[in-house]
Amino acid sequence: MPLLKTNCFLFILLAAATLISYTWINQYEQAGSELLTTHWKFKTSESNRVDITENGLILSANDAKTGVSIHQDLPLVNPGTTLLVSADVKVTDVVAGEKSWNLARIFLEQNDGEKGRWGRPHTVVALIGTADWKHYRTAFTISPETKSIRLFAQLSKSTGLFQIKNLQIYPVHVNQAYIWARASILFAWGAFFLLLAGSCLFIRGKTVLFRALLLITFIAIIAGISLPGDLKNQVSDEVKIQIDAESESFKTAIPWDLSKVWHFCFFFLFGLVLCLMMTEKPVFQVAAIMLMLAGSTEFVQLYIDGRSPLVTDFFIDATGGLLGITLIKLSGVNKNTAAI
Repeated sequence: MPLLKTNCFLFILLAAATLISYTWINQYEQAGSELLTTHWKFKTSESNRVDITENGLILSANDAKTGVSIHQDLPLVNPGTTLLVSADVKVTDVVAGEKSWNLARIFLEQNDGEKGRWGRPHTVVALIGTADWKHYRTAFTISPETKSIRLFAQLSKSTGLFQIKNLQIYPVHVNQAYIWARASILFAWGAFFLLLAGSCLFIRGKTVLFRALLLITFIAIIAGISLPGDLKNQVSDEVKIQIDAESESFKTAIPWDLSKVWHFCFFFLFGLVLCLMMTEKPVFQVAAIMLMLAGSTEFVQLYIDGRSPLVTDFFIDATGGLLGITLIKLSGVNKNTAAI
C-alpha cells in the first residue's frame, strides 16, 4: 500500500496540530462580568444539608426521598447571549435515584414565564459514584423566550456527597482565532479521511461489493462522530425509548451504552471488510489503518460541539476493528478471496 507511510505521517502531523491548537486557543472570551452572587436559596433537613464555603458549595444527602438542592436567580441577559458555566466538581458515593436525572448535577434553567425550557441544553455536569476533582464547563445560548434564569446544584432524590468549588458563570463570545482554527482542523481531517478511504477503496482486483461495504461502514463511522453532542444524545435517547418499549429482555441482555455498541460493531465490520480487501498486505498494515481511523475519530471530536474524545472510546473502536481483522486471519477466508 504505497500511501501507508503518507497516511501515517499525516495522521501524526494532524494529531499534533489538533492538540496544540485546542490547548493554546481558547474557544471563548469573557464578554461581561460574573453573574453569580452570594444570594443562594435552599432548604435543608436533618438528613440533607448544604454548606456554603468561601469558594464553593458542599451538598450532602442521606435521604433519597427528598435529596438536596440549592439555586440562585441570575440577572436576565439579552436574548442570544452565550453564558459560560464552569466549576470544579468532586463526588463521593453518589447513589442515583429512579429517574435519569436523579443524581449529582449542576444545570442552568431557562424559564419562559410558565415552565422550564428543558428542550434546550441545560446540563453542566451529571455524575454518580465517586470521582475526584475535575473541571467542567459548558456554554449556553439564552433563548429569546426566556424570562428568567436560574442556576441549580443538587443531589436530586439521590444520596452522597457533592462538592463544588470555583463555580462561575459569565457572558462570553466565541474567539475568532478559535473559529479559524476549528474550520482549518476539521477541513484537514476531512481531507485525511478522503485520502485514507481512497487508498483503501482503489486496491486493484477487488469487487464492487467489497468496495461498497467498506464505503458504507466508513461513512457510517464518520457520520456518527460528526453528530453534535445534543443531536447524538437525542438519537440515542429515542433508540433507548423504542428498545425499552419493544423488548425488556433486549434491554436486559445489552445493558451497555448503545453508542458504544454502535462504535464497536461498525469498526468490527470495517476491520473485517478491510482485511478482505487487503489480502496480499501484511496484517500490521491493515491494523495500522484501523488504529489511525480509531484515533482520528477521537481527535476530531475535540472540535465537534458537545463531543469530547475518550480513551475508552478509542479502545472500543480499536478492539472492534482488530477483532474483525483477527477473525478473517484466523478463519483463512482472506486466502480464498485473494483472487476475487
